[in-house]
Amino acid sequence: MSCQPCRAWMKRHEKATRWVAFFIGLSLFFTLLGLVTDPVYMPGLCRVYP
Repeated sequence: MSCQPCRAWMKRHEKATRWVAFFIGLSLFFTLLGLVTDPVYMPGLCRVYP
């Protein structure tokens, strides 16, 4: 990252930066999981589309 104000903000808010990185990673994981799995069609469950 070449943005100096961004680096300074990330340095001051390390915990928030970790949380943001965690949620971005979690979102990417479930997005990729949805792309490689088949839709779920079972009684009692809503339709889950990839």
